Amino acid sequence: MIVKSHEKGWKIITQRSHGLLAAMIAYQYKIDLPNEIMVPTLIAIAEHDDGAAETLQDKNLTEMGAPRDFTVGDDPKKTSVKQKQSVMEIATSKSQLNALLTSMHINFIFEDFDKNQDKSLDTFLKDQAKNRTEILKHLNIDKKYADRLYRFVEWCDAFSLLICMDQIQPEGRKMEISESPDGDMNQTYYKSEDVISVDPWVFKSDSFKVFYEYKIIEQLKFDSIEEFNLVCSKTKVQRKEFTLEK
Repeated sequence: MIVKSHEKGWKIITQRSHGLLAAMIAYQYKIDLPNEIMVPTLIAIAEHDDGAAETLQDKNLTEMGAPRDFTVGDDPKKTSVKQKQSVMEIATSKSQLNALLTSMHINFIFEDFDKNQDKSLDTFLKDQAKNRTEILKHLNIDKKYADRLYRFVEWCDAFSLLICMDQIQPEGRKMEISESPDGDMNQTYYKSEDVISVDPWVFKSDSFKVFYEYKIIEQLKFDSIEEFNLVCSKTKVQRKEFTLEK
């Protein structure tokens, strides 16, 4: 989950909502990909963090019972192998390309992982490396092409996170997004309130709208993850809209 403090309590954005925003961004990106590549890639971008009910994961509450942002903790990368296996099962059941890109994303997250920290995760990551090699052969895709596709996934993911985490700097100050599919480094900034631009501009349209959904949880602490899930389920959904403009 993405958790931000709010004057009324907590602002909660699920990883799935962030993923949908990333897919909206990807849909507008000016990149020449055939339909049989583009559609599975969009799905991988939207669903790469799925696989678990976020409001029912114990790790999403702190020891004091507050909602935990995914970046907070002794090890923000710590996760259950079961959840990653579920992500891969979902991706693999759709297509080999979905499985490849999702596996590449998992590898990107854990590329600096200490194998002595979690043996089961280490085994899973090694199995995924073998799996990616087999998929590349099966699809007859070379690694250079796959790397470009994954940079597209990661760029859209990174941009979506900057928006959802409210990290884009105010007053028009530019900040880097990530390396683009073609190796360029793009910057983003606010042109005005809720109007965001990218330099250089990489999209098909000169202007388009995107959004993410969120909830404001007014209760500050919870006795259990089940209580947190119940409160979340009863809280109304709100929408934050942005215009991306050249």
